[in-house]
This record gives sequence, C-alpha cells and structure tokens, in this order.
Amino acid sequence: MAHYKFSAAERYAVFTVHNEKCWLCGEPIGLLETEVDHVIPETLIGSAALAKILNELGLPADFDINSFANWMPAHRRCNGEKGGTVFRPSPLIQLKLQSAIDRVDRAEALHDEYLSDRKISRAINILLAAQEIGGFAERHKRMMERLITTIEQGHEPNREQEERGKPLFLAPWLEVVHEDERWITLRGPSGLVGMRPKTEQLHPSWDCPRCGFTGWNGARCISCGMLDDGD
Repeated sequence: MAHYKFSAAERYAVFTVHNEKCWLCGEPIGLLETEVDHVIPETLIGSAALAKILNELGLPADFDINSFANWMPAHRRCNGEKGGTVFRPSPLIQLKLQSAIDRVDRAEALHDEYLSDRKISRAINILLAAQEIGGFAERHKRMMERLITTIEQGHEPNREQEERGKPLFLAPWLEVVHEDERWITLRGPSGLVGMRPKTEQLHPSWDCPRCGFTGWNGARCISCGMLDDGD
C-alpha cells in the first residue's frame, strides 16, 4: 500500500500540539526535522491483525490510523529505528494514544490556521523545500532573516503554554536563542552561540564560505567551527 504523504500543515500541527518533542525519546525536536510517526503503524491498514490490536488498545473498530489521533512527532533517527514496530498494548502506549486523541481538535485548528496564515506557511514551506534538496539556495539564504522572524512571530502564540518563551528549534543545526530589532542570536550544533544581523541587504561575508548560512562567535562559524580571520 502507498504510504500517507503528510502535508506541511499536518506536520506543523503535530509538532506544535505535542510540545515540540519527539514522542519516542522525549528530546526537543526541530521544526524542519520533524517527521510524523504513526503510533499504530499504517502497514496494518487492511490487515486481519488491526481489529485485534484496536480491541486490545480499547479503541473503536473505525479508529482512523491516518489521523491526528494516531500521529506523533519524531526525530528521523528515532522513527527509523522504530520502523514498522507494532508495540504490545500497554498503559504507556495507551497513554500516548490518549494524548494524541485529546489533542485532535487543537491539531485540526492549527492545521486550518496554518493554511490560512500565508506568511508563516510560506516561510516554513520555503525552508522545508530548501531542506528537501539538501541545502539553501543563495536566494533562500538572503531571505533567511525574514523567514526566521516570520516563523517566530507567527508560531509563538500557537505554542503550548509551557513552551512559550523558550528557544525555538528550527533544525538540528540551528536554534534561535534570541532576537531584537538588529540581531539574531543563534546556537549551533556544538552549543556555540553566535550573532547575525537582521537586514535584507546583508553582506555575503556573513555567510560561512564552507557551510553557508550561520552565525559568528568572533571569527568562528557556529555551524561548522571554521575559523575565518579574514586572511
């Protein structure tokens, strides 16, 4: 059977309502790296085993496998390790499913809001498209400051209460720590924090010659660690 293809709106809603954390390891997850995982594998759709599993989990026979009631955010590595594992019915799995079921209405509302909010959806879609092809094209790098600002401003009111005010992870290599009218403060994959100006007319020297879009801690790139002393 064909695998369900998640939309950016569905992905955003699942990421947001589940506290921006991977359901398998419990660690924070980046918006751009989020994969949507089925708690009950979609490979069971149409199988004789599905009815038995649903019954053991206390779920109705018409439970929709491809719905917010069965979707959770996951790191790619965690999702890959899980694969098509069918978990034995347990209080923990039932708790996770109940958590998803309880958030269905909120997730659907966020999904619809994402579709209607052209600014945030466009910003996220550009970054997702860039990530899919393996990096940011030059024109995307030039737009990055505006995209980050748009996402932060649009996403903050949508966050779960306990996540508001916390740094937003966009991707494994890039965390927005703080921003003001002139500067964005970023944290790289090693934990090194650096700065980058907020302007549409940014000089190309602010991009790392090795890895592209980044922030700088003195003369050191916070993404790849390269030292650029200007020589």
